[in-house]
Amino acid sequence: MTMPEKDSAYGSGGSFSRQGMQIYTLGNDVARVRIANYGARLLAFEYDGRDVVYGPKTADAVLKDTCYCGAICGRVANRIAGASLTIGDKEYRLYANDGENHLHGGRIGFSHRYWKVEKHQSDVLELTLESPSGEEGYPGHVRVRAVYRLQNARLSLTMEADTTECTALNLTNHVYWNLLGEGRIDDLSLSVAAESYTPMAQHIPTGEILPVQGTLYDLRSPVQLGKLLHEMGEGLDDNYALPHGVDSGGVQRVACLSGGGLRMELSTDAPGLQVYTGDWLSERPRGGIALEAQGWPDAPHHPDFPSIMLDPGEVFTRTVVWQLV
Repeated sequence: MTMPEKDSAYGSGGSFSRQGMQIYTLGNDVARVRIANYGARLLAFEYDGRDVVYGPKTADAVLKDTCYCGAICGRVANRIAGASLTIGDKEYRLYANDGENHLHGGRIGFSHRYWKVEKHQSDVLELTLESPSGEEGYPGHVRVRAVYRLQNARLSLTMEADTTECTALNLTNHVYWNLLGEGRIDDLSLSVAAESYTPMAQHIPTGEILPVQGTLYDLRSPVQLGKLLHEMGEGLDDNYALPHGVDSGGVQRVACLSGGGLRMELSTDAPGLQVYTGDWLSERPRGGIALEAQGWPDAPHHPDFPSIMLDPGEVFTRTVVWQLV
C-alpha cells in the first residue's frame, strides 16, 4: 500500500513539477522516498518518522544546490587530476571545474542534467540519459539507465551504461545521510569494511595503497564520527579500497551508519567507497555524510587502480543498496 502524501505540493500521481523539475514519490507503509528527474537525485528517505537524507527538498532549492546532494555524478565521479586523460595515444582535455582538476563530470555533469523518466510506479523509478560524444571533453556517445527500487525500507539503485567509443565512466550516487534527521553527524557511528585506503594530496591520490591498521582511517569497527574528526583535526574526504574488488560481480555489505536508534547498511559491487563527512557543505557543515560507492578517484592516471575505462560492446553496471533498520 502506498503511503499517503503528507505534502499537498505533491499530487496524487506521486510527482511534483516546477519549470521542468519533477519530483517523484515511491512509497509503501514502511518507507517513502522522493527522487528528482534533475540529476536523478535522491532527495528524501522517510522512515521511522524522520527524513534521514540531508539536502534540498524543493525544486527551487535543488536547482541552487552546489554540493551534488543526492545526485548521480558522471561521467566520472570524483576527481581527475589536471582535467585530462589519455586513451590509446590521444589526450582528451576535460573541463576543469575544481581548480586545475575535473570533478564529478565537469561544468554540467550528469548531476545537472534533466533525466528522462521511462517508468514510474509506487515501488520503482526508471530514468535514462544520453551524453553525446565530446560532452565535457569525453569521447563516445554514452547511454545511461538508472533504476531506483523501494522494497519495505530497502532502496536499491542500479546503474547501467554503454558507449560508442572507449571512454572513462565512473558513476556514483552522492546522497548525504543523517540518521538523526537534523543537526550534525558528530553523534553518528560509522564502520567501513576496508583494510586499505588511498592517501590523498590536495584531494588527489598519491598512488599509494596503504593499510588502515594502526591509523585513524581504520573504520573496520564502528567509530563515533565527532570523536574521530576531532582526533584527525579535519574532515574525511577519502577513498576506501573495498575488499571484494572490481571483478567480484557481487553486491556485498561494506558500510554501516548508526545513530538515533536507526542503522543504515550500505551494500555495493563498487571497488571503492568515498567517505566525505560534509565539512564544506554550504548550508550546514557536517549536516550529512556522503558514502559514495564508486571507482577510485583519478584512476586513469594510476595503472594499479581498478580501471574505469568502458569499451564499445561492454555494459557498465553498478549497484548500491541502502537498507534502513
